[in-house]
Amino acid sequence: MAKLLRFSSCIMAIFDIFKKNKKKKGEDRLKRPPKGAFKRVEKSSKEVKNKEIQGEDKEEEKKKAGATEGKSELASVIISSPHITEKTTTLAEQNVYVFKVSPRANKVMIKKAIKELYGFTPVGVSIVNIPPKVRSRRGKKGVKSGYKKAMVYLKEGDQIELA
Repeated sequence: MAKLLRFSSCIMAIFDIFKKNKKKKGEDRLKRPPKGAFKRVEKSSKEVKNKEIQGEDKEEEKKKAGATEGKSELASVIISSPHITEKTTTLAEQNVYVFKVSPRANKVMIKKAIKELYGFTPVGVSIVNIPPKVRSRRGKKGVKSGYKKAMVYLKEGDQIELA
């Protein structure tokens, strides 16, 4: 009887290997920004020449464009939303702000994005990867998607309004 139990446990261990491989394949389906999101956006030379010929002042042009000339759309792709919880609101009093960010983003990209969006240069950035989690409800299993979280440290005088 003991030999039979050992044999059956060996067979079950073999089947568990296949289950683990299926879980790894599903991890590739995490959210990713679109392919062209990491390219810089600049105005074409024809548009610039036409506006210079029309005699528009450069300062007025920047105000109309929202000062986006030469800047990238990368900032809005990198920082998806502020992460608002009880803990993050208490951290905001200590000049630490938490954001959900793109899974491909690194610390340097996040610093540039914060400077572009809010006008403050961060003192430091910490990144935490939150893994996907399996949840069950009424006997059915599902997956709660994971995300990347960035904690941005600012100087004492700087303050970001999160609404």
